[in-house]
Amino acid sequence: MSGADKRYGLRQAHGRLEFLSLETGTSIAGKEISMYKIARLICLTVLVTIMLLLPTSNASAALVRCRTDPIFVLSNGDVLSVILDIGTTSTNIKNIHYVLHVPAGVTVKKVAYTNVNLRLPESYQVYQNSPAKTHIVDTFLTTSSSARADVTVFIRLNEDARKTVAGYSGQHLITTLVKYR
Repeated sequence: MSGADKRYGLRQAHGRLEFLSLETGTSIAGKEISMYKIARLICLTVLVTIMLLLPTSNASAALVRCRTDPIFVLSNGDVLSVILDIGTTSTNIKNIHYVLHVPAGVTVKKVAYTNVNLRLPESYQVYQNSPAKTHIVDTFLTTSSSARADVTVFIRLNEDARKTVAGYSGQHLITTLVKYR
């Protein structure tokens, strides 16, 4: 029989697979592969296949967020909380400006900026021009870079009324809350 006509098989012996000559039933020297090596090769193949099948995405934008939440205490006893969730770093924020439209005769007695460690450039204006029991908040955020940052504004009035508005830096995000009590 020529070398091309020989047939080979596998046999497990002592935790190893051996290549066998089917003619003689003996192990072919140097052709032994341990079960450990086969298991490692299968695991590596599965891992590489999974990594190639997973979609790639740019997750860095989702990881960079900044939050600020000033609390406005009004002269009529109302407390207006404004929470901003911003899709950029605090160093990229150029300015955050709040415009409050409150009922006639109502003023801002106190503003508490809770994230004093961030030292964000925040400012506000108050206009006494909204209907009774109505509060309008216009939030405007600018960034240092030309890229737009996503902004979500959560507004709460006295634990009663809550609203959310979402948009981007460079847009006026306007929310109207009506006091029912």
